[in-house]
Amino acid sequence: MAKFYLLKRGFTDVADANTTLLNLNESVSMLQELGFFNYVLPLGIFFVILYGILDQYKIISKDKRVNALASILISSFILLYAYVNNLEWFFSLFYTKMSVAIIVLLFAVTLAVFVFKALEQNAVIPKGKEKVWSSIIIIMSVLIINGAFINAPAPLGEWASEVSGIVVAFGIIGGILSWFISGKGGEEWWQSPT
Repeated sequence: MAKFYLLKRGFTDVADANTTLLNLNESVSMLQELGFFNYVLPLGIFFVILYGILDQYKIISKDKRVNALASILISSFILLYAYVNNLEWFFSLFYTKMSVAIIVLLFAVTLAVFVFKALEQNAVIPKGKEKVWSSIIIIMSVLIINGAFINAPAPLGEWASEVSGIVVAFGIIGGILSWFISGKGGEEWWQSPT
């Protein structure tokens, strides 16, 4: 079965597949030696985040070029500070743990949306109680999905337990925001009554 799959993928034999895998490992090692993961990738991530914030809220300028220049300069200073103080381990752990937290939250939000829509379509949610139900469903979904990820096999379970507090905090904040944001449901919810 495995040999058929490899032949289907264009490999003449198993040795070609092993060579390709070895080349991939060598490529990743080469990128690591060149400092791609320690310098280029964090610089790019900081640049994208800062540029998005500066461009969206026009904090420094309305000109995109000025925002891009400010973003690259600030990102460079952040990277220089990290290099001087040997904080590259912080960035690698931070990105890994936040990625796990975002995955857990995305699963929880997906579950919350499906549960809320199902309950709403089956008329389980009483009229006028959408705020209460949406807040409760969001918080319960976060707790359920967080518990599932914490009990997952290592290393995912270990990482999920390390970011558990962040996930639960975001779930509670999401439930509170849902309470304030959800309303009558139409476009007119923000308009004052006449």
